[in-house]
Amino acid sequence: MSRWTKLGKWGFAGPWYGELTAHTGSVLMDRLAMLRQYGFQLFSAGLHDLMKLPVDERKSLLAHLGEHGMELAVYTGYPYITAEADEAVSWNEEILLALSELCSVMKPVIVMTEAHYTSRFDKRIPLNAALERLSGALAPLAAGCKEFGTRLAIENHADFYCSDLVTVCRNTPDLWLFLDTGNTFLIGERPLEAFQAAAPYVIGTHFKDHQVRPVLDANPLHFEVGGSVLGEGDVPLQLCYDLLLAHAPFPEELIMEIEMICPSGMSPVAALEKSIAYIRTLDGDGE
Repeated sequence: MSRWTKLGKWGFAGPWYGELTAHTGSVLMDRLAMLRQYGFQLFSAGLHDLMKLPVDERKSLLAHLGEHGMELAVYTGYPYITAEADEAVSWNEEILLALSELCSVMKPVIVMTEAHYTSRFDKRIPLNAALERLSGALAPLAAGCKEFGTRLAIENHADFYCSDLVTVCRNTPDLWLFLDTGNTFLIGERPLEAFQAAAPYVIGTHFKDHQVRPVLDANPLHFEVGGSVLGEGDVPLQLCYDLLLAHAPFPEELIMEIEMICPSGMSPVAALEKSIAYIRTLDGDGE
């Protein structure tokens, strides 16, 4: 399976518009078929979604990945900051048990999560206290992932600044960042500065673009963040790619997932194909 770029392995995070897949009744197998059609190298799914499949169906899906040289990524999580201590222990045990069972068949290359919290602007819990709670809840999962031979990464899910999550990573052994390039705009960060802060901790991305504009004739005032084909919006994706190539801790192992909010008036298939064509230009050598 040929690589699209020098950096990492590519997958698709969604949204899973109906036109992108067949509809045979097996959602995950339909998605896998689409990924194979376009030459993606990575399949991602919710840990819970995988583990609730009948055992034979799950083993068949994972066998298909192995047969076609594709990697597996999973995502999981719970409200780390607001969970009570006993709830956090129970959730962590449940997640680690599921991961252990999954790893006995196929080890995911990354385990993705997010804070499952409102935002850094929620005044019910002071920011520093929220980040401490987040670190404390994630620490057992990060340690467990390392023991299983994989890595845990937390996404900037329009909840915290990348610099906030860098602090959490510094305070949590074996925790890494999963950078969503578009979510920087959603929380008011300057994308390039956020990417510079995040890059030394990034092991995966949702590679996403947006068309943006301030809306000054509304009450309340707001910043409009719209869909875009990759490379046609306002996120500095090429600069982000270059930063990751230079500073990511494991550049060849990076998980690069397209996340594509389809622009109005364009078919998802056309938007995806244009986005893939853009990705193939990132190294500047036509590969």
